Amino acid sequence: MRDAPAWKGLDTRLKPVFLGYERTERMVSALLARALEWRPDSVAGIARGGLVPATMAATMLGLPIACIAYDRRAERASWIGPPAPGRRLLVVDDGCSSGRTMAGVRAALIGEERDCLTLAVVHDPDHTAYIPDLSHPMRALWRFPWERGEAAPSARAVRAGDPDRLAAAGEMAAEAPFLGIDLEAALLRRNLADPLAALPFFAPGRAVVVASLSERAGAEAAAWLGRWGHAGLPLECRAEAAPADAASIARYKAAVATRWGCTHFVESEPRQAILVAAAAPHLVVIWWAEDGAGHVVSAAAEPEAGALTPRP
Repeated sequence: MRDAPAWKGLDTRLKPVFLGYERTERMVSALLARALEWRPDSVAGIARGGLVPATMAATMLGLPIACIAYDRRAERASWIGPPAPGRRLLVVDDGCSSGRTMAGVRAALIGEERDCLTLAVVHDPDHTAYIPDLSHPMRALWRFPWERGEAAPSARAVRAGDPDRLAAAGEMAAEAPFLGIDLEAALLRRNLADPLAALPFFAPGRAVVVASLSERAGAEAAAWLGRWGHAGLPLECRAEAAPADAASIARYKAAVATRWGCTHFVESEPRQAILVAAAAPHLVVIWWAEDGAGHVVSAAAEPEAGALTPRP
């Protein structure tokens, strides 16, 4: 297989295209006409990422489904539970960035004397060494909701050091949630022994505090965090001359969270939570209310400038 350039997710400047469940279902559906003509006996979903689109495909085609895993270090595929019935298998994964997993699973199944038709929701034509039989090309960085953790700093570090280790057993902890925290969400909890401990998914070393304060006020905020035992927690503040309107602050928070590789963002103000969710749909945004309840927020992204044209 040819050498591929570095995975695009290592570029922290890139904002991913978020492929949510509904959009993924439509994309899978658009690929199934040829699969229907090929008449597979069953669907084999590649764990972990391929299980959701494989379930979608199996449901649409009315076929049984089985799960298969691939250890890229050992270059070995293994069934999780009973093997897929029949000889003709539709092999499904969510995406092909390098193509190593899909190609390895296909080779293993051919070794079992199976016939394979491969399907990935998307593939990167600039990067993958294997192009699935059925797939949508996407040159932009993509992200599925079940793979938010691939952006976490620890997961990026694993991928940068050894691309094969990310999917290996024992390395999945690298994809654990990484939390972006609005500073005010911590300030609201100042009456607790530890103002951050109650926040969902918070773990020291897997969080960054994002403040709407300017850099000048950042030193005071950092000192406050230090008094609570979080002196080592990263703190990001806006530039002095940055716009201070609500939409600009939300875009700033979304950009910082994306650059850090956050999977979740905790916001103290409901309007800001909605604006952050709209600016970064790849994040799970949680409005953390003063009563201590967390509310997951979603919002439609605002259209890009010029995307809408007035009616004549």
